[in-house]
Amino acid sequence: MSDAKQLVEQIAAEADATAGQPMPAGTVWSKPNKTVTVATGVSPEHLGAIEALAAQLDVPVAALVRGGILAGLNARQDETVQSAIERLSSDVQRLRELVA
Repeated sequence: MSDAKQLVEQIAAEADATAGQPMPAGTVWSKPNKTVTVATGVSPEHLGAIEALAAQLDVPVAALVRGGILAGLNARQDETVQSAIERLSSDVQRLRELVA
């Protein structure tokens, strides 16, 4: 199993584990029509892994990716700004290595 597939499966599992929990205090809700599209590039291999996982979970690829991003952000909401920056920097480096 590729590292990218393991990462996506881990994020999906973490999102599933918290699905029934109430939203944390201070959560800000946004209107669905106020979204912004973000584009990123992934290798064909990683896209294939994401598509396969989305098919296995019977969800659209965009929903899986969006859920993973939001779960990652939500998991870090209690961090300090400094620790969040350090973690994000580390995550970006790890993703660059996976995509390269």
